[in-house]
Amino acid sequence: MSNYWQEVQIVIHREAHEAMTEILLNEGAQGVAIEDDLLLRQAKELRWGDYVPEVEITDYVTIKAYFFQPKSEVELAELKEKGYQLQEYGLQVGDLEIASQMIKEEEWANAWKAYYHPTVIGNVVIQPTWQEYIPEPNQVVIQLDPGMAFGSGTHETTAMCIEALQKVSLKDKVVWDIGTGSGILAIVAAKLGAKQIFAVDTDPVAVKVSGENAELNGVDFARKQGTIDVLSGQADLIIANIIADVIMDILPQVAKSLAGNGLFFASGIIQERAEEVKNLALKLGLSLEFQNKQGEWVFYCFGRKE
Repeated sequence: MSNYWQEVQIVIHREAHEAMTEILLNEGAQGVAIEDDLLLRQAKELRWGDYVPEVEITDYVTIKAYFFQPKSEVELAELKEKGYQLQEYGLQVGDLEIASQMIKEEEWANAWKAYYHPTVIGNVVIQPTWQEYIPEPNQVVIQLDPGMAFGSGTHETTAMCIEALQKVSLKDKVVWDIGTGSGILAIVAAKLGAKQIFAVDTDPVAVKVSGENAELNGVDFARKQGTIDVLSGQADLIIANIIADVIMDILPQVAKSLAGNGLFFASGIIQERAEEVKNLALKLGLSLEFQNKQGEWVFYCFGRKE
C-alpha cells in the first residue's frame, strides 16, 4: 500500500475550517485541500481569471486531508470529536461530517487539475501546462505544473506576492525565495529581470518540482532543501509566502540578510496575526513600505534602509 494515501474528508462550518485544518496537520496530515465555494466567488470578483464558474455559497467548507499512515476508525472518531470541541472556543462547527477513502498517490496529485485554469495577475499570466493560452503582447506567461508542491498562483497569498513583484524593480537584484513550493515566485522574479535567485524549501518534493518548473519556463536558479539558514550573503529582496509563525521565526535572520535598501515580502499571514508580524519587523529595524489585503490574508512589504 506504499503508493496509496488515506484521504480524510471533513465537512465543517466555514468559521471553524482553519482551526480544523490545523488539527489535521498536527495529527500528521501531509497535505490538505480546501474546497470553499466562497473562494471561487472571491476569485471572480478579483478578476483572477475568466473561467470561474458561478456557484451557490453555503456555510460549509470541505477539507480533504491526506495521510500516509492511515487513521483507524477509532482515530477518525477522535478527529471528529476534536472538531466538535472547537465549539468550546466559540467557533461554529455545524453538522460536522467525516469520511475517508484510500486513493493512489497519482490520483491525489492530479485531481486538482480540473479546477486550475489560466490566471491573470497584472501583466503576469499563470498558465497550466495542460491548457492553451494566447497571451497579450505585454503579458509575461509562466507555465506551471505545481504537482504536489504548494503555489499555483490562484491563492490570495501567492497572488499578492506576484502583484508586488511587478511593483518593484528587479533588474540586477539578488532574490531569495523562502518556502519556494512550486517555484512560482522565483520564476516570476526571474522573468521580471532578477539577476540571481536562491530558492529553498524544507520539502524535497518542492525542491524537485520547482526545478522542473524553472526548466519548463527557460529560467534557472539555485535550489536547496532547508530554510533561510542554508543561505549566506545578502539579498536585495527576500520573499516568504509561508505562515505567520515561520515568518516570525526567520525575521531576525531576514533583517540581518537584507542588503541596504533591500525589501522583504511577507505573505501567508492571517489577519489575526498581522499585527504581531508587523510589530516584530518594526522592532528589528525594518520599515513598512506598503501592504495589501485580500480576503483574510495580509501581505507586507518591509524595507531596510542603508
